[in-house]
Amino acid sequence: GLSNPFRGLLKLGSLERRGAMGIWKEFSCELSPLELRLLLDHEDRICVESYSLLRCEALALTHSDGRFELVFLGKKLYLRAPSRDEAEDWLDRIREALQKCRPQLEEEEEWETLEYPEDGAEGQPIQSDSSALLQYSDVPGNSFDWTPSHDPELDAIKEAVLYMDVDKTWVPFIFSLSLETLKCFKVRSNDKILSNSYGIETIQDILPDTSLGGPAFFKVITSKAVLKLQAENAEEAASWRELVREVLMSYLESAEEALTLAGSLDGHSQVVLKNIVKENGFLLQYLVAIPTEKGLDSQSFICAGCSRQIGFSFAKPKLCAFSGLYYCDSCHRDDETVIPSRLIHNWDLTKRGVCRQALKFLTQIRNQPLIDLKLVNESLYDHVERMGRIHRSREQLKLLGDYLIMCRSGALKELSKRLDHRHYLLECPHKYSVADLRQIADGVFETFLQSLLQFASHHVYSCDLCTQRGFICQICNSSDIIFPFEFDSTTR
Repeated sequence: GLSNPFRGLLKLGSLERRGAMGIWKEFSCELSPLELRLLLDHEDRICVESYSLLRCEALALTHSDGRFELVFLGKKLYLRAPSRDEAEDWLDRIREALQKCRPQLEEEEEWETLEYPEDGAEGQPIQSDSSALLQYSDVPGNSFDWTPSHDPELDAIKEAVLYMDVDKTWVPFIFSLSLETLKCFKVRSNDKILSNSYGIETIQDILPDTSLGGPAFFKVITSKAVLKLQAENAEEAASWRELVREVLMSYLESAEEALTLAGSLDGHSQVVLKNIVKENGFLLQYLVAIPTEKGLDSQSFICAGCSRQIGFSFAKPKLCAFSGLYYCDSCHRDDETVIPSRLIHNWDLTKRGVCRQALKFLTQIRNQPLIDLKLVNESLYDHVERMGRIHRSREQLKLLGDYLIMCRSGALKELSKRLDHRHYLLECPHKYSVADLRQIADGVFETFLQSLLQFASHHVYSCDLCTQRGFICQICNSSDIIFPFEFDSTTR
């Protein structure tokens, strides 16, 4: 029943999603040709989750009441529509979208047999569709030198000559791939001069591109630019694509491993991490670990954000207190914030200057419970009195939540509204988000917890169902009903 003001959307509507605790929460949903988005509010368009249809492995209607499942990379997404008919319509639209986007992906991986015209110049390949002629002023052929004449970089996994499209002209560069960067060098007077550097975290995909002239062509998609490249032959191009994908997957895995200290993540947090990791994944490691300065020479005197030359006679370098890296004055505008890692380990509430990239990253993950204090620094509860009180309140709230989850009175729904999307407070007493830490520093979080405890405990004491789930002391057998969350009078 909603209007569709957004061109290209296949379907709009409301669906309920089942969370880790089995609680159904309503979202406004948008289905585009390439992804399914879950929004908190249709008008404000605050997207909390997005799922790429290219990663969809299976879908099925599971119940007659409108429940259905989608599987993305082995992880199930449980959804519920208002009716069976509505659920079937969602599934039909998703199937249509899958049929349209998947053949395109498959076609890119299938090479066509290229033929040369009898009267054409040698080394000038054309597409099997003769109407799609190349428009480049110079297409590299067999006369080009593909042998690098310099020693490879010390950290290089692969280094070779590739030709890159620069303003419709193919120009030779030496590309060097390491576990951290893809570097591009020019050759002048027998010297390798760094032309550009692309962090692995900025690479979004690497694809074949036969439209450029044949199977030796491919493109690297980064957050800054799309690099159109040609290798010496199809085998060399396939080798580059395979290696870059392996390095990228290794990086994504290590970026998530950097948060093993943050404990296990629920499905929602994993999706959020996946979206952030594409561009800012390397910053995850600094969320719970205080960075150490490595010096400008470790960055080759290049800005960590835009690859601009910094230091000495170039632009003045600025240190980011979050990552310990140096940036130019365009990427670092002297924005200040509390550094989460310093707060966790030293209870340091000082605001320090951070780069724009770090500020954006902290804003993106500010509400995600990525920090598990029990694993990172449990001693903070003993050394900071305020944190000790908050830990005690968090444990009480978890025990109270166990009662409300089992209660059929609907009290959990009211508590969920008061939690303000912080349902992890009912799951683990040690998980915190960056927003939680900032509110703790400001003295707001403790008051927020007390209001939740007051509401939940009042319900338990006044509810006939919850009261019957109380206990009698096993030692004195007093007739008084006791509860595990009564820390002042009860011991387990």
